[in-house]
Formats: sequence, C-alpha cells, structure tokens
Amino acid sequence: MVGQKVGAEIDRSSCVWRMNNAPTRGYEEDVGRKTSVRVVSHTSVPLLLKNPDYFFKETNSTIYVIWGPFRNMRRDGNGIVYNMLRKAVDVYPGARIYVTTEKRMAHCDGLFKKETGKDRVQSGTYLSTGWFTLILAMDACYGIHVYGMINDTYCK
Repeated sequence: MVGQKVGAEIDRSSCVWRMNNAPTRGYEEDVGRKTSVRVVSHTSVPLLLKNPDYFFKETNSTIYVIWGPFRNMRRDGNGIVYNMLRKAVDVYPGARIYVTTEKRMAHCDGLFKKETGKDRVQSGTYLSTGWFTLILAMDACYGIHVYGMINDTYCK
C-alpha cells in the first residue's frame, strides 16, 4: 500500500475494514485514517496489546472482531486470548471488542470446504485473517472494494 496514495479514496467509504495490527498512523496518505471494523486473528492479539493506547484508546469507535479456535477464545477462564482481551477491556472500558463463536468458526470452515473441496481440519490448513474478513464483509456489506491484498496472478 505504501506509495499508492489512495487514503482519501478509502476514507470516503462508508465502512472501512482493516486486518490485524495494520497501522494507519504515518501512512494516512496511502491507507487513510478511518477504521470502522478491525478483524484480528487470535495470533495477532498480542501485537495489538503491545500498543493498546493506539488501538483501544485513540480509536474507540472501531469495532474489533477477534477470531480464533475455541481453545483460545473460550470464556470459562481457560481461553488465553479471551483472558487477554478481558484485561484490555478492564483498562479500556470503551473498547468494542467481540470474539467469534464456535458456530461462526464452523460456518467459515464449511465455506472453506465448499470452495476448496478440502476439509480444513483434516488437511491441516488454516483460515487466514483475509479469508475471515472477506466472509464477514460479504455478510455485512452490499459492495466491497479491496485494497492491499494480492491478486490471483501474484504467484504466476
């Protein structure tokens, strides 16, 4: 995205989704300032928590959707990522942080199998934050414009 100078165009969108800990500060001309929804992998939560003021204090209007396997997201005191997020909410009570449900993860697994013909768990593959974000966006948005992701000719 560096050097693309599409920040103003992105900011004109009614809703801007970002992934993981992708920064905007210092890159506004290229990526814009606005963040409506930030989808974060369970593995990237520690990266957010390294700079919590940037993510949770200054951008309190952002909705955070954290996705990951049940073992990390469980709410019974044994979900390591969920517990980290609870502590963040205690410090930043205005932060709007949501975690995915087992049902939603199963839905995304089912879509992966339908699209690829492979069972994700049996094949040992993982959902990416990009995959998960686009699935959520397709459910929530009338139209989607994607910036900063590789296209289907990238590896050719």
